[in-house]
Amino acid sequence: MVCYHQPHEGGGGLRVLLTAERGTEGLLASDIKGVGDKIIPSPFSFSGRVLLEGVDERGLLKLLYTQPLYHKAALVLEVAEIPATREALDACYLVARQSEIPHILSPSLSFGVRSVRKGNHPFTSQEVAAYAGAGVIDGCRAKRGFRPRVNLSDPDLLVVADVCHSTLILGVELVGLEGLHRRGWRVYTHPAGIKSTLANALLKVAGFENEALWDPMCGSGTICIEAAHRAIGLAPGYFKRESFLFLRSGILSPSLWREVTEESDSRIKWDLTTSITGSDRVLRHIEGARANAESALVKDKVSFHHLPLRDFSDTRVETIVTNPPYGIRLSGPKGARRSLEELFTKAASLKDLKSLVLIHPDAETVGDIASKYGFCLDKAIAAYNGNLEVFIFKIAPSPSGR
Repeated sequence: MVCYHQPHEGGGGLRVLLTAERGTEGLLASDIKGVGDKIIPSPFSFSGRVLLEGVDERGLLKLLYTQPLYHKAALVLEVAEIPATREALDACYLVARQSEIPHILSPSLSFGVRSVRKGNHPFTSQEVAAYAGAGVIDGCRAKRGFRPRVNLSDPDLLVVADVCHSTLILGVELVGLEGLHRRGWRVYTHPAGIKSTLANALLKVAGFENEALWDPMCGSGTICIEAAHRAIGLAPGYFKRESFLFLRSGILSPSLWREVTEESDSRIKWDLTTSITGSDRVLRHIEGARANAESALVKDKVSFHHLPLRDFSDTRVETIVTNPPYGIRLSGPKGARRSLEELFTKAASLKDLKSLVLIHPDAETVGDIASKYGFCLDKAIAAYNGNLEVFIFKIAPSPSGR
């Protein structure tokens, strides 16, 4: 059996593995540049993961509370090389047994293990989790003299045992079983809504700060609400700050967490004037968007209108950010093309418009229609919306005019 511990080359600080929507890891990496010593490529290539080294505890806590693009975060304790055979399971057992996890646990804390696996292996993710869990249990018995309680549905400490090809990453989840893409403010869910993290990826591509923004196909209002939060400085973790999983185990300082969250909250610009508008042709979605905005504490920052996008009359729009219908939201490609035609027809009439950011799976159709209406492609990022391959497009008026 081969199993090598990989030391932290940064010489100090903490290591954290962040997960995001696949394809947005580059945006996440650029967003957190400077937080730690360095950002290194994750072994999980093109999987929405970023490995950050050399971050101090305050910096990590601030990142956990204020970073809008990540789903989950694991404090990395071990990175090890494992064989490509079933002996890898024994390696997972030994790494977990010899890790710091048995010293973190106590008789009052329960634990569970989750594993994500990438590559071809003669074992399953469930087996990795089982072997790592056995290693934690035996480590606690040998080093601490007790058998820790196992709770898979609601553990106090969630052990991460991810395998990518020949690499094992062992750590402790900091956010929880449910990622931070679920912000905690949603009371109405659109049947084909966009995650808050992916909405923020679109807003980052748009370079949004506090421009006049319109989402003409707003659904349940996610893009507009996230834009309002970005504008006033309300942290993504604001509504879940008492439920981060690390608070149950104390692996990070609860008192320092309070300092970081209170400092961030003190800078929220509640009185800031915004011009953020959403519209949709479906009344129940607009009613749901308004309920979501109230729950998200930005009902006075966002306005929602029940109307087709062609009837929108505000010409002061500087930025359009939207998730137009495609896939399960429409019956076929003809409906998707019709929606894009309507979108670009309206966009071409907005004289103050500087950019249009949208997410769509059909790059050729988007490019053809954009060109037809006098727009040019500024940026395209290959990504995923769930399991659907898409592109995030930034489109600008052509220099030659529309």
